[in-house]
Amino acid sequence: MGNHDKLIETLSRTARPVTRTPPTLWRVVSWVSCVLPTGALAGWQLRHTFTDWSQPGALTALLAMLLAFIAGTVAIFSAFNLSIAGRKPIRPLWLTLLVMSWLVTNLINASHTPIEPHAAGDGMHCYQFMLAASLPMMVFSVISLRRTRTLYPTRSLALAGCGIAFMTATLLSFCHPVTLEMPDLLMHLAAALTIIAITVLGGRRWVALD
Repeated sequence: MGNHDKLIETLSRTARPVTRTPPTLWRVVSWVSCVLPTGALAGWQLRHTFTDWSQPGALTALLAMLLAFIAGTVAIFSAFNLSIAGRKPIRPLWLTLLVMSWLVTNLINASHTPIEPHAAGDGMHCYQFMLAASLPMMVFSVISLRRTRTLYPTRSLALAGCGIAFMTATLLSFCHPVTLEMPDLLMHLAAALTIIAITVLGGRRWVALD
């Protein structure tokens, strides 16, 4: 009994107050306000032109950008919620619908572009921009998830990577022609898959529970 009392006394002296995790919505707002400016600065090194929104097809491009931003926000919200025990991410159906809506919108945009022969490497600039813009976003995401850790590191990081990919697509909309060609879209998708893979593989050891 004496040993138990001594242990309790030791733990009482070393115990520290637990800092309450901010609400998920506030974490998402903070995340977005950090990743968009830093991602824009990182990507700006590769793209120095702005989108001409007066061109035909601008409405479709604007819709795709809006869907990308909403999908990115929903994905990171789900990642943060999943990292806290007892909370559930947003239903996968909603995120799936947003992703499919974004894809269909871009396919419609690409269908308006005349089919022409494409040189090897078309769309590589888009790929490089998205990867460059994603790097600071990955850092912020891993830091945010590390604060709470997670029982499901792969799922949480995959959702975070999805959110990052869509946020980079949102930024790309501001320095990309409003008309989309199929090689561009394919490289956008390739960049998204690469971002998700890097986020999962690079962040797992930092956010998983020991």
